[in-house]
Amino acid sequence: MNTSISNSISPLFILLSSLLTFSATASQVEVLHWWTSGGELDALSELQNKVEETDNTWLDFAIKGGGGNSALTVLRSRAVSGNPPTAALIKGHNIQEWAKLGFLTSLDDIAKQEQWDAKLPEFIKPVMKYQGHYVAVPINIHRINWLWFNATIFNKANIAIPRDLTELITALPQLEVAGYLPIAHTSEPWADAILFESISLSILGAEQYKQAFVELNPQVLASPAMIRAFAKLRTISLFIDDNAKNRTWEQSTKLLIEDKAAIQIMGDWVAGKLLQEKQQLNTKIRCIPFPGTAGTFSYNVDSFAFFKLKSVSSEVKQAQNTLASIILTPALQRDFNAKKGSLPIIETTDKGNFNACTQQAYQDYQQATRDNTLVPTFSQAMATTTYVQSAITRVISNFIYDKSITNQAAVVQLVNAIKAAQ
Repeated sequence: MNTSISNSISPLFILLSSLLTFSATASQVEVLHWWTSGGELDALSELQNKVEETDNTWLDFAIKGGGGNSALTVLRSRAVSGNPPTAALIKGHNIQEWAKLGFLTSLDDIAKQEQWDAKLPEFIKPVMKYQGHYVAVPINIHRINWLWFNATIFNKANIAIPRDLTELITALPQLEVAGYLPIAHTSEPWADAILFESISLSILGAEQYKQAFVELNPQVLASPAMIRAFAKLRTISLFIDDNAKNRTWEQSTKLLIEDKAAIQIMGDWVAGKLLQEKQQLNTKIRCIPFPGTAGTFSYNVDSFAFFKLKSVSSEVKQAQNTLASIILTPALQRDFNAKKGSLPIIETTDKGNFNACTQQAYQDYQQATRDNTLVPTFSQAMATTTYVQSAITRVISNFIYDKSITNQAAVVQLVNAIKAAQ
């Protein structure tokens, strides 16, 4: 062969070979989620970057608002039309519902290869499986029963940090008199549910909470303790300002940062927002278990469910397995959760970069695991189905914003709504 021709063909051959190799090993990874706040996006970028390091292409499918309800509506449309994403942020009982409909694919090959049964906590494995097969991967553990407060405001107003519900209710009017917004709330139904969940856990304790919201025991749901929970909700909700209906949870956190509001009752994704805002945790803005819930840990687990796709090629399946594998690597667990404010789902993760609130959450999580006081959140659909969750949430929001509903009437509505949704 002519040498000049050979020299000119060789680089072209190498280029074509590399392109062919890329197409055989790389694929597009489309991920649907509703993480659109600053801290959430910072955390998600860690997953995206690690996926793209494998030469797969990340296609972001973010749906804002509604605590995930809008995203799940879009997902249903995509799935029914036969065009689902590679994976979607789906939690708790929703995973079982999607799997039951036949939309999810098995991850057993990668799960066996990477020993997920040995890696994952016992309480979460059944949630990630359908009929014994892995169909989803958890990425973290969120604590729900946190109260965030501005220590500067409490010090200036000379108000003690509340240790129980009585002290919290006493502090609220004092904060208002001192010229501050007592509670920075967002009047979205899921946030209303978090508020009531924390109050309920404080009054019921872990065991009765599980009887009420996991087992859906009608006697506990209609008990005097539940009536007291609604009574406390009524008192606390009187300090929710009218602007809450136009405020996001992120904007509520900003009010704490700006010394305008004293308290926010919200899960530990607030830590992610604070870190994104360059706030050092547990200095000015501090975290404590919601008053009366010390020793218990209300958890939410974010997870990605994996869908059966139109293409059954080995490249597409490999891309799905690659995404699933990356989620449970120590590096991703460390970097993602450091920005999200949550706990890693695997114990082997390096905990050296935990912020002060995450360190406290980790200790409390371990203690709650030992004491059997680890409880699934109903506000985030971990404790029950989305149908029951929606029914509970409607009762709570109606009660908060319709002051004519009595505590006793709310309990009757709660029992009836759950019964109808089962």
